Amino acid sequence: MRAEPVVRGPVLAQMTGAEHTAKRKIVVRCFTGQALQDRLRAIHANAVELMAPFLPRGRVDLVNDFGKPFAVHVTLDVLGLDRKDWQQVAAWHSGVAEFITSPALTPERRRHCMECAEQLEAYLVPVIEQRRRRPGEDLISQLCTAEFDGVAMSNRDVTALIINVLAASTEPADKTLALLFKHLIDHPEQLAQVRQDPNLLPAAIAETLRFTPPVQLIPRQAEKDTVFAGTTVPAGATVFCMIGAANRDPGAFTSPDTFDIHRPYLGAARSFTAAARHLSFGTGLHQCVGAAFARAETETVAAMLLPRLDQVRYSPGFRYRETGLYTRGPVALPLDFTPVHGLG
Repeated sequence: MRAEPVVRGPVLAQMTGAEHTAKRKIVVRCFTGQALQDRLRAIHANAVELMAPFLPRGRVDLVNDFGKPFAVHVTLDVLGLDRKDWQQVAAWHSGVAEFITSPALTPERRRHCMECAEQLEAYLVPVIEQRRRRPGEDLISQLCTAEFDGVAMSNRDVTALIINVLAASTEPADKTLALLFKHLIDHPEQLAQVRQDPNLLPAAIAETLRFTPPVQLIPRQAEKDTVFAGTTVPAGATVFCMIGAANRDPGAFTSPDTFDIHRPYLGAARSFTAAARHLSFGTGLHQCVGAAFARAETETVAAMLLPRLDQVRYSPGFRYRETGLYTRGPVALPLDFTPVHGLG
């Protein structure tokens, strides 16, 4: 309900029963299996292209120069939207994300966010109508041609799912990549181990997600009066489930405030599934549909960057700062490095 005004319709997290199962299945198909494998090459090509201007300089802001544009480019590819529009789509998305993730908005900011959502919807509706007439292999086409209870989804339904996917797949992506590099730079012995043995990369990503999840909380609504630790939460109240705190639970993780890619029970192989020990992708029926995609995206990009950025370190004078409550990550991550050329 919190997101619906800017998403322009109901989101997956609101849905239950057959509607949730059917619509979730459509979206999941575009982020798993052969569809995912087909996109890995495009993910790698996107990353190489975006990093190319910064390699000769030996300096890049991993958040603003690379991470944010990369996340939007990849999502536009999945949706089948024109990449040349990425800056405009990113600006609209920024307003949508601000509305969803800000605990309080001034009237002026609320108006700005609503205008972004309206303009994004106006951009999407002609695309949706075109895909209904001439569908392709992209996610928008699949949403346009799918049926629920024998009826095709309305433009409003499709728009809501597109914006849902856009927000969910771009908002955490640049944060996860930047946080991964931050933790490895802060722990040079673990960075050296990952460079020496690339098979450790999935564990480094899994530990990054546990240690500093890019999505810090999940809001839920109490269905009935419930008592937690002696306090009654009334029916209808909003409960903020703090993922960031759960992932530092000493009952679940030894030395939870230590970044350690060698945790024996971290379970890197299952860290992007519903069986994950951490809660960074949620859990249960509403576990993040893009978890497998997030793993492939982050692994592919990190595996491309690490060999190219030798002696990677923070740029002189850099002071680390994070922002965000609902989603949280570095404001910037300027890095200096010695470029390694000639890699495929």
